[in-house]
Amino acid sequence: MSEYDDTNKGAAFTPFPTQQMILAGKINVQGKESKTILVKDATKDGRPIIEVYQRLAIMFENDKANNDKAPDYSGPIDENLKVAGWRRSKDGKPYMSLSVSAKGQQQASSGLPNDDIPF
Repeated sequence: MSEYDDTNKGAAFTPFPTQQMILAGKINVQGKESKTILVKDATKDGRPIIEVYQRLAIMFENDKANNDKAPDYSGPIDENLKVAGWRRSKDGKPYMSLSVSAKGQQQASSGLPNDDIPF
């Protein structure tokens, strides 16, 4: 039985009711500064926690120019990689499918149905 390969793929969903972005700023890790956000949440047993997230990339809305398979958003991760996102919906719940590829490489369609999601 083969295992699903999710290399260079991902998805983002509506936050859980327990999650709340509380602060935004910068963090310097070993000389490299990046943007960060702090998210208040709770463990499964209800203990309060704060999760620290670093910015990975930035995405800009794309002009799809009559190409339904083109990503809705895309942008750079670094000098070699880019990320693309497609707005989707399943069972009435919005999410975004994500794909990472080398700069200069054509972004493949996410292969998922294109449903409108109000962002």
